[in-house]
Amino acid sequence: MINKAAVVGAGLMGSGIARHMASHSIQVTLVDNNEEQLARAARVNENSDLQYTSDMTAINGVDYVIEAVFEDLDVKRQVLSQISSAVSPECLIASNTSSLLIGDLEKAVTNPNRFIGVHYNNPADMNPVVEVIPSDHTETHYTDAILKWMKSAEKLAVKCKDTPCFILNRQSLPYINEASRCLNIASPGEVDSVVKNRLGIGLGPFAVMNLVGLPVMAASSCNLEVLGRGYRAAPELQERSRLNSPDWDIEEVGDVSKDKTSAIVKRLRGAMIFPGKDILAQALCSRDDLHLICKEALGYDKSSPELLEMFEPAVITELLEVYLSHQ
Repeated sequence: MINKAAVVGAGLMGSGIARHMASHSIQVTLVDNNEEQLARAARVNENSDLQYTSDMTAINGVDYVIEAVFEDLDVKRQVLSQISSAVSPECLIASNTSSLLIGDLEKAVTNPNRFIGVHYNNPADMNPVVEVIPSDHTETHYTDAILKWMKSAEKLAVKCKDTPCFILNRQSLPYINEASRCLNIASPGEVDSVVKNRLGIGLGPFAVMNLVGLPVMAASSCNLEVLGRGYRAAPELQERSRLNSPDWDIEEVGDVSKDKTSAIVKRLRGAMIFPGKDILAQALCSRDDLHLICKEALGYDKSSPELLEMFEPAVITELLEVYLSHQ
């Protein structure tokens, strides 16, 4: 079992992970080489029982450590190498990557049999779903230990295959990117309004991007492009993410025109169905686990499996054609 843990990376995600573990009686040290980042995290987490340090050697006594640094292969490998040098050979090491292959990251870890992907979804301490991704080298008892602990810590853990963006982001990013491409016909406020009022999703895609952070979503979207057509990154999101203050301006809107609403609904329905159909066809996870991710982690009113079961084949074909025509 996990008793003492460390989270490396004190940003939004790392802080959320640390709060989640601390709220379930784990001694947690939050590590970051940026003192300002640590200070911000301490202010945000003032009511949580956490320790803070910029010294990686301070984590040598933990039995579990998870890195939550920026979604960049080289950056993560460098941090994982430092973690490997700081902890004991038996310490379980995890990455919170949302899109990079665990098999690519494990090359930086000494004794990769104790390395695993553990992907929390934002906000980490609130969102119930966590993806657990063993590599080909991860020993089964480590995977079982994480799955068992997540259950005890009130998380819905889904075991996933090591594929680009796993399941959650593979399902969600085409929808997020298509929402960005919808800027050719609508504003952020109009798209979010249609999503909430017609698709029944509580938080619109532009609000989600602002919550998670556009640079993070843009980087993950680029990593997904390796899968080809249907998984292309939207130029609108990539360009916006490079601004100093990239958050979308989401204006309040009244009624959205019938034609515009219909176009947005068709494009986003297609963007939800396309990855779901692909995930199930490749058996990357079970139908029920995909349904769980869509409903509990992404907040969809209808999961992609439900949409595939609900619509006639001709309707599914039309929605996919509409979606792919904008790739």
